Amino acid sequence: MSSFREHIKNNPLEELKIFSGKFISIGLLVKYPKRFEEFLFDLEENSYDIKNFEVNIAVPDNEDEFNEILKVIDKTPIEVRTIKLPYGYLNAMKSHNIIIKELSDQSTYFYINNSDRCRFASKNWDLILKQYIGSVPDNMFFLRGSNFSKNMKFRRSAQDAYYFPEQWGVYTRKYLQATDGFLEFHTGHDGPSEMIQYFVSKNKKDPYQRDILMPEIMHSDKRTISSKDTTGGEDRFYERYYINNFFYKSYFSKNGLNILKKCAISIYLHHIIWIKKYKNASVVTIGKSIAIRLSDNTLIHKQSFKLNFFEYLKERFAYYHGVNHGFNFAHRFYFIIKYKMGFALFKSLVFFFNRNIQRVKEPSDNKFLLFPSYFFSFLSNFLTFIFLTEPISNELEGLFRSKNFKNVLHGKNIREAYDSKLYKKSLNRIAEELEKK
Repeated sequence: MSSFREHIKNNPLEELKIFSGKFISIGLLVKYPKRFEEFLFDLEENSYDIKNFEVNIAVPDNEDEFNEILKVIDKTPIEVRTIKLPYGYLNAMKSHNIIIKELSDQSTYFYINNSDRCRFASKNWDLILKQYIGSVPDNMFFLRGSNFSKNMKFRRSAQDAYYFPEQWGVYTRKYLQATDGFLEFHTGHDGPSEMIQYFVSKNKKDPYQRDILMPEIMHSDKRTISSKDTTGGEDRFYERYYINNFFYKSYFSKNGLNILKKCAISIYLHHIIWIKKYKNASVVTIGKSIAIRLSDNTLIHKQSFKLNFFEYLKERFAYYHGVNHGFNFAHRFYFIIKYKMGFALFKSLVFFFNRNIQRVKEPSDNKFLLFPSYFFSFLSNFLTFIFLTEPISNELEGLFRSKNFKNVLHGKNIREAYDSKLYKKSLNRIAEELEKK
C-alpha cells in the first residue's frame, strides 16, 4: 500500500462500499452558475456514490439568477435542494443556519459548510468520511480536512484560535444542534468554531477531543480556487477583509466571548443528556447560565458561561496583542495612512523595522553590526506594546508592499465605511440594514 489515498482509491473497504443511504449534507451559497456547475461536476467525478450526499444551496432572491442556476441543476444527477435567500457576505451564517434547520435532510450525519470554490483532494471522499461516523461516542465533533489544519498551533486564547482555523470543516449534525448552528454575528464559520473548541478544551470535565484531524487531507489547497481569484479579484478580497476587521470588536467583546463559552458548555450538557439517557431533556438559558431541563421541568447542571474578570482580561490582552493579518495595524493607524504621505511614511517605517528584526532572527557572522538591529528590534516591540498592535513582521511588510491593498485603503468604499462610522456598528446591525435594503 503506497498511501492511504491509493488504498481508498483502488481498494475501498467492502463495508464502506455498502450503500446505507444519504449521510452527508453539503451547504453553500450560490450566485455564479458556471462556477457552481464546475463544483457539481467535481463532486460527482470524485465521489464513490452520489447517493451518499445531497447539495443544499441558497440562491439570490432574483428570478433571472435563480433560473440560470436551475438550468445547471437540471444537468446533474446529484440531489440538489434550493432556497431563495438574500445573498450577502455579512448574512452568510444566517443563511447556512436556515439551510441546516429548514432545507437539508435532518437525518444526515455530517454537514459541510462549503463553497463553490472548494475542491476535494481525495477520490472517494465520501467513503473516507464514512469511516469517521461514530469517532466520538456522543457524535458531537468536527473533522479537520485541509493542509492548514496540519499547521495548527496550541490555542493559548480565543484570539489565537480564531487565526488558525479549519477552513472547510465537516461537522456532525449533533454538534451543530448543540451549538444551535453557526454563530450569526460572525462573517464565517471556521474562526468561531475554533474559538468554541478553545473553550471546549478548557473544560476539563469534557472527556472527548471534538476536533479530529483526518490522516487523509480532504480539501485540496492546490485545487481549491483562492478567494483572490474569484469575482471581484484581489481588490475585493482586501476590501472584504479590511471591512471585516471592523467587526472584530463584537467577535472578541465580552458578550461575544460569553456566547462562545456558552456553546462549549452546551456541547458538554448535551453530552450529559446523552450519557445519562435523559428522555425529553433540553438545554435552556437562564440569564448568564445554561442548564439541563428534564421532562418534569427540573433544572440540573446549571453552569455560568460568563467569563470572570481574569479570563476576560487575558482575552482582551490577546486580542490587542495578537495576529490580525495587518488589518488591525492598518485600522488603528488609518487616520494617518489614509493620506498618501502618511501611507508612504508608515511603509518606510515598517520596512525599516522589519529589516532590523529579520537581521536579529537570522544573525550574520559579524555580531558588531547587529547592535543597531537589536536596538531597533527592541524599539519595535516596545512601540507594539505601547500601541497594542500586532508585531511588525514579514506578513505586515507584505501587506504594505501590495499595490492592491493601498488602492483599497484609499478607495471609495473604505473611505465611506469610515465616514459612516461602520466600525462602531455590530455585524448584526449591518446585516439587518442590508436586509432592509
